[in-house]
Amino acid sequence: MNRLNKIKKLLEKNYNFKGNYYKYFPKTKQELKQLIDELFSKYGSNIDLNNIDVSNIDDFSNIFYNNSYFSGDVSLWDVSNGVYFNFMFSYCYKFNSDLSNWDVSNGENFSEMFLHCELFNGDLSKWYVSNGKYFSRMFFEYKSFNGDLSKWDVSKGKHFNYMFYNCKKFNSDLSNWDVSEGVLFSGMFARCIKFNSDLSQWDVSEGERFDSMFLYCKSFNADLSNWNVENAVNWKKFAKNSLLEKFPERIPAKFRDDYL
Repeated sequence: MNRLNKIKKLLEKNYNFKGNYYKYFPKTKQELKQLIDELFSKYGSNIDLNNIDVSNIDDFSNIFYNNSYFSGDVSLWDVSNGVYFNFMFSYCYKFNSDLSNWDVSNGENFSEMFLHCELFNGDLSKWYVSNGKYFSRMFFEYKSFNGDLSKWDVSKGKHFNYMFYNCKKFNSDLSNWDVSEGVLFSGMFARCIKFNSDLSQWDVSEGERFDSMFLYCKSFNADLSNWNVENAVNWKKFAKNSLLEKFPERIPAKFRDDYL
């Protein structure tokens, strides 16, 4: 068989040049969801789904939502056209596929993406999330999470509320995050008992909701006294039961009366 015939043969088999060839080609989110449900039913939840070409899908929201036993492999998925990732793996308690090489650069909504993913410990440090606007509850109740997110570009982010709620081990350096577009910061680090990144230089001037932001942050004591919180409308329990509570001079003046 000559070289041209070999190439033709590979193309006919839809070879993806990663060592596998695609077997399924869903064109819509609905088709993808139906296909996954059928494959789960036939082969079980510990299934390799890398033979699905998802490159045409832009909406991955809720695809695996509440599939508590899902422990399959999606490490080779081409999600580069994805815009919506909200609730994608919510309540997938056993999920732990390697997503380190995913291209999520077109993603805008990451809300609740890993909510209650108790076993997931993937490396997301190289994710390019510069188009992300919504990060609400992204790692909510992800108690073992302590990934390095120091290089994330969240400059377009607007909603950060409860992003790391109850991430008991989380202590990544977020000092260089640009949150200047952020509006909602409610509960962002609530119950993050290890967290103590220096956020003194954060620009939160667009922020409106700061309630429970550092609630029960037992290690957090950064100096936030220079934060511009002029637009704040709610800061109830901002630093309640946190280490910061013991240093009221480090709390923004507008919020300080609650701790004097």
